[in-house]
Amino acid sequence: MNSTTPAVRPKGSTTRIREQPEVRRRLLIEATTRSIARHGYSGTTIEQICAEGQVSRGLINHHFGSKEELIMQAYQQVCDTWTVYTLAGIEDSADPALALRQCIDKNFNSSMFNTENLRIWLGFWSVIPKYPKLSKLDRALYKVDLNIYKGIFERLATAHGLAIDTDKQATGLMALITGLWLHAALDPATFRATQAKAVCMASIAHLLQAPEKGHP
Repeated sequence: MNSTTPAVRPKGSTTRIREQPEVRRRLLIEATTRSIARHGYSGTTIEQICAEGQVSRGLINHHFGSKEELIMQAYQQVCDTWTVYTLAGIEDSADPALALRQCIDKNFNSSMFNTENLRIWLGFWSVIPKYPKLSKLDRALYKVDLNIYKGIFERLATAHGLAIDTDKQATGLMALITGLWLHAALDPATFRATQAKAVCMASIAHLLQAPEKGHP
């Protein structure tokens, strides 16, 4: 989700720096997410994206074919970045409880939980129900994350001898995190990141206090 500073040309130079196609695509995606953060989804027109990325409309058509495709890939990139940052290594952690706490911490640290990212997510969330293709992509990406969370809860149950409904716990934690983000996006004064993190941490602490299997 981080913006990329354009290459600086020497003053008076007329030579255009030709980026590789994948670099151009990445820059256009970053321009799109910045536009959504600043102007919302409705204000993110092709013209606005071009202005944000300092590119021509033809370049967008060449690399993506349509605004819809560019928006789809921008959302894919936002979700992939989120998943990699918050869930990377969680499946390999020797301590599943610690892994969950680290995941929660990453969801609410300043690298993720900041004004720009809150606006980006709110921009996408506001239109997902209106666009079937984007909604379908969102469901697919949600299932990927859900399965990762379910896996870590399964390991947690085994490690602590707990009878855990992994589907319910994974769904609940994801909904809790998303809900806190949504409230913060709608009104940043609702609570601080430390408070949001504490709410999620409390849910894990409560779970670990449950009776072990075979015990009252």
